[in-house]
Amino acid sequence: MKKIPVVVVLLVSLVATSSAQANFQGGGKKPSEAATIGWGQHYVGELDNHKENANYLSAGGYEVSFWRVPAVSTRDQLVVNWQSVPTKSGSFPVYMYFVQGVNDSNWGELFERRERGFELSGSGTAASSVTVQDSDAGGSSYLEFVSRASTGVGEGTQETFQYNFTVEQPRHYLSMTLAPFTEVPANGIVSASVTKSDGSPAPDGLTFGLTVRWTGGGTATYTGTSAGGNVAFQLALPESVYKKSASFIGGRGADGEYQAVETPVTRAKVSEPPPPPAPPVVKKPLHKACKKAKSRVRVIGRLYHRTAAHWQEARGIERVKLHRRARTLHAKLRRAKARAKVACA
Repeated sequence: MKKIPVVVVLLVSLVATSSAQANFQGGGKKPSEAATIGWGQHYVGELDNHKENANYLSAGGYEVSFWRVPAVSTRDQLVVNWQSVPTKSGSFPVYMYFVQGVNDSNWGELFERRERGFELSGSGTAASSVTVQDSDAGGSSYLEFVSRASTGVGEGTQETFQYNFTVEQPRHYLSMTLAPFTEVPANGIVSASVTKSDGSPAPDGLTFGLTVRWTGGGTATYTGTSAGGNVAFQLALPESVYKKSASFIGGRGADGEYQAVETPVTRAKVSEPPPPPAPPVVKKPLHKACKKAKSRVRVIGRLYHRTAAHWQEARGIERVKLHRRARTLHAKLRRAKARAKVACA
């Protein structure tokens, strides 16, 4: 006799579960039953206001549908394009939440502490943007589609609400910082560092922009490409900005893979470019006539200095002869130097 109530309870429980599953389409009634979505794929689900189908029983009852989100990183941006049908009174009963760190045992407790979710209005279509708080390799991040389920049989109008959605590929977070400077030449280089949400360098090959503005409405833009987490912008500012203060802002627009990023404004003085370095002195190659003339200067020069040295030491008639010889060589040396100057010009 003691077994009979247990059997009855079990049968009632099974019937209720079967009925709930029959009226519940898409997603899962708890995290472990959730299907994993694919980026860009279209999904359709169905909720209702039937009290007997509620899977969250507090606060009058709610029907919650879970869809598991693939791997995401901290500060990723998810855009959920979704829509639903209104009630007969014209309101939109389906809400959407993005949750992390939930499982079968704690989802109800977290749902009880939920903040206001995403809602629909007007046409019943929305593109809701979600910023991921924690990195997740896949398994504990979910979309929850929710409707009130507080209308029992015979207590009012029981309705069914279809919804559908697509989740775009996550746009990853980037951080960009200009290297500090208070003055820069008009043809100088402005550098910036670019990192991902985990602090690692941004991928190579991403294009970033630098906008420079100065008094009088002047504007100049430059581009640079990331390499090793750094970007260099080569300036070529006009003379009109010399000795003026200018504002510098780096950034990049959003695309299908990364979010938009913009640096804080840096204000700095623009100085005149330094003078170009003097061109290197290029020695002309010596042609044949020049080489011959210089060689003759060296030969005569050696003879002259040798003769002059002997003349200083000689005595008598020998001294007179060497003196005369030295004078002759000195004259030849002057003529040889003159010819070499002309030949090597």
